Amino acid sequence: MKDRLITLVTYRYEYRAEILKDKLEEKGIECTISNESVLGQIDGIRVMIMDKDYEEALKVYKAVRNLYDNHSKEVIEGPEDES
Repeated sequence: MKDRLITLVTYRYEYRAEILKDKLEEKGIECTISNESVLGQIDGIRVMIMDKDYEEALKVYKAVRNLYDNHSKEVIEGPEDES
């Protein structure tokens, strides 16, 4: 099966995506940030990973999420809450 790029989470603000990207890279998980744009408006900042890294990336995402009280207000679309 060929590995593919998937969206882990979409944030409202780029700085949140950058924080998560840094943490993912610290764990050796390759990732990229993509600005979604429709008609010139930014609709969100996607943090994208390879699907083979999903389980480990989800752990990193949850650790970052737990650091900030206002995290959920800044997520447009993310992994389903499995808590």
